[in-house]
Amino acid sequence: MSDSKICRRCNEPVTVNSESYDVCEGMHWLCFHLEFEHHTDPDEPCGDPGCPWWHMAVLKEKLSQLGCDPKLAIEEAIAKRWEL
Repeated sequence: MSDSKICRRCNEPVTVNSESYDVCEGMHWLCFHLEFEHHTDPDEPCGDPGCPWWHMAVLKEKLSQLGCDPKLAIEEAIAKRWEL
């Protein structure tokens, strides 16, 4: 018998944050968030300060305020990743 933890929502193994598996009702944290806490379109930020989409929106706004084009930052990161 395997001790692997399988997400009840997406049926994929839970490895990162597996210590929260029981707290998240047998799901990945993100699956739990989308299932029970994210009360809007799944592709846009919700009001939960832990929401990853909210984090991205905050960081995008801050980058813009600092004079950095967020789209360009992503393009540079993608190019750098493919250099590896």
